[in-house]
Amino acid sequence: MNEPRASRILGPWRWFVCDRTLAVVLPARYDALGWAPLGGGFRRVVQILNHQVSLGDRAVTEAPAAGLRRVARNLGFKPAETTAMMTGAAVDRAAAVLARRSKLAVGVWCTAGLSNALRVGDRATAGDSAPGTINLIAAIDRPMSRSALVEAVQIAVEARTAAMLDARVTSVRSARPATGTGTDCVVVAAASASVEFPAPLIYCGMHTVAGELLGRAVYASVTRAIARAIRNSPQ
Repeated sequence: MNEPRASRILGPWRWFVCDRTLAVVLPARYDALGWAPLGGGFRRVVQILNHQVSLGDRAVTEAPAAGLRRVARNLGFKPAETTAMMTGAAVDRAAAVLARRSKLAVGVWCTAGLSNALRVGDRATAGDSAPGTINLIAAIDRPMSRSALVEAVQIAVEARTAAMLDARVTSVRSARPATGTGTDCVVVAAASASVEFPAPLIYCGMHTVAGELLGRAVYASVTRAIARAIRNSPQ
């Protein structure tokens, strides 16, 4: 695999950036849920990718799944075991955050671009938007039921929105407080059942430790990624 020496560790997870791709390598097959162009929906995965593209990269943008399969293969990964998304934001500015308590760890990686910032309910702008997105990868080292995974995605989106509002980012369409961007993507992955943790978590709401840690980690990661995007934006 074409993996750089700068592989980093975040809790039980390994991650690196290579060839404009951020890769989170899981220690075993995880159950993942999200709407990524490659491997969206429910999927069993070993790695999650966030690939940086340019607006003129037609090979990927016109056929996202096929392009991301090539990205996975070029890194030595099997596409069938991979979930992958794409972004116009710089993946080398990703913000990685770990939250841990009560034998539970949550890792989050966020890349942020704000040129496409919108408020939910803004008038549709499909086909007429600038590149820029907030992509989130979240990993939880405990097994979760499918309904808990759905709840985890909701918690991640809610935390992202809170970070956007607190950062006072405004919609490029309506100039109102932005709640995200027009092309955001989220993938949440949870560990498979093990001898230590044979039963899945049934819930992941804000009353649970899993929901608390996920919310904290996503909020911190998005906040840092937004700050980096603003700091590096053209003046």
